[in-house]
Amino acid sequence: MGRRVLEFRAMDDDAWYSVKVELKGETLSIEFHGVQETVMFAASNFESENAVERIVRRFRVVSPQLQVRECPRIEKGSIVCAACHTFGGDDTRYYDAVVEAVDRGDHSFVKGECLCTFVLSWLLGPKLGLLTNASIASICTVNDDGQVDPIIASFSNLAKRKVSNSSGKNTTVSANEGGWNQLFIDDKRKPSFQDIQNQWESIYGNGENSVIGNMERSLSPASIREFINRHACVSPEVYVLPSPMPTHFTRAVLLLDTKKKHDMVCQFLDSPDHFVVSMSGRPWVSIECDTKLGINCNSFGSLACNQENRDDSYLDGEVAMVVHSGSEAYKRAKRLKDLFMDFSNHEQLLLKRLIEEEARVL
Repeated sequence: MGRRVLEFRAMDDDAWYSVKVELKGETLSIEFHGVQETVMFAASNFESENAVERIVRRFRVVSPQLQVRECPRIEKGSIVCAACHTFGGDDTRYYDAVVEAVDRGDHSFVKGECLCTFVLSWLLGPKLGLLTNASIASICTVNDDGQVDPIIASFSNLAKRKVSNSSGKNTTVSANEGGWNQLFIDDKRKPSFQDIQNQWESIYGNGENSVIGNMERSLSPASIREFINRHACVSPEVYVLPSPMPTHFTRAVLLLDTKKKHDMVCQFLDSPDHFVVSMSGRPWVSIECDTKLGINCNSFGSLACNQENRDDSYLDGEVAMVVHSGSEAYKRAKRLKDLFMDFSNHEQLLLKRLIEEEARVL
């Protein structure tokens, strides 16, 4: 399989670099453009399938320079790859950012170059979370359609087969923070919502919770927690619920120890000014629920606390983004949310009917 030119988000600085990739036997070779550096990944060196996926997510097609004629396509809420000049000299690195605003004026041109100013909110790098201005010369368009390059896909399949052949089952998993280290789950029994509620109350008293629906199945509790903490300044305990195989989305429970924190999360998730969407565009949907977890156990079933195949290295990439009112991304998210709510409402009606019919039979 020949060489291909892609973008790769480096392990040490999270910047995007142009690279040439080549699969040599069972080793993936990554040669950085303009830098005398080559990184090698051996298919046999991965401990889990999630570790393989983390590497796969670091590749995408090359992000081309934004052209003058394409400027109108960039609007509030767009994801771009922008030049960061904070390293001094000629050291320019590229990081993803969200366009918060575009100052177009009369869309003037000087010597064929657009004079628009883009207000960026940085998603990665030394300017993470900061707002800065950028010209068209610093903007590249992100054309990631979610498709995996054939070379990367071949390496991924090879590495996952290696993991599958060599891995043994880990039957004991503990939660990662605070009093949840007391909770151990084995293969014989998964905890119900009532189990989790009782454990929560024994540690924190009667707390609050929020349930988010329509999430990507691949998300880990740690990545969700980090995203919520960054945007709502609250660090909840997160558990991802199991979902049937035909279902292409999942739900997550956010456990919070005070009503104030619960309200802060709800204000962020339910804001009319924006949607939280996955990197593929799927909107997160806040599902209204009571402060007592057990009240919804019939709707959601047992809680999936066996997270042995989930990735807690949430720093390896963005899991979601905020799209703002008025943008095309916001309009798409609104339509997708409406579709999900129609499905969810229909699901609840079917569940109610099932419970009523079961009561008659039993």
